[in-house]
Amino acid sequence: MVDLQRQSDLEMLARMAAELAGCDPDRRILVQIGDTVATHLAWRYPEFLDRAEAAYAVLVAGTVPLG
Repeated sequence: MVDLQRQSDLEMLARMAAELAGCDPDRRILVQIGDTVATHLAWRYPEFLDRAEAAYAVLVAGTVPLG
């Protein structure tokens, strides 16, 4: 159950990251990593997922990293 909640939270944070970057989270975009090419929803773009992971870590820790 905790893992499902974490995934849900990460999706919400990634959607917020996409919106803050001026993207429609539900728009389909082309993602290419190395030789792999795929079409994903904008919120699943690696940058937005990375930002969601970072925000999640800060929220769970309850402190903001300095620096």
